[in-house]
Amino acid sequence: MVLLHSADGMAWQSPLKGTSLKTLNEAEEQGFILIRGEFQKRQFRLTELGSNYVERDKRRLEARKL
Repeated sequence: MVLLHSADGMAWQSPLKGTSLKTLNEAEEQGFILIRGEFQKRQFRLTELGSNYVERDKRRLEARKL
């Protein structure tokens, strides 16, 4: 998921331009992120599950390159 990979650590940050509310809500429902703020000023941060998913995915992609 591009949204998760765009995250810079587990701090609060603004989503990528063009990220839909549906994408944010789906990621939140699956437990990957937490969301705060209102419609135009939403921020998100990775949860522990989201952080683990991103790290595991990055390692998997690195292994493919080898």
